[in-house]
Amino acid sequence: GIAVIGLVGIFFYGSYSGLGSSL
Repeated sequence: GIAVIGLVGIFFYGSYSGLGSSL
């Protein structure tokens, strides 16, 4: 659903931004 897409989006965005390690 939208929640899953949002979660994946944040995860990818965090990794691309370098915040993935923090998450």
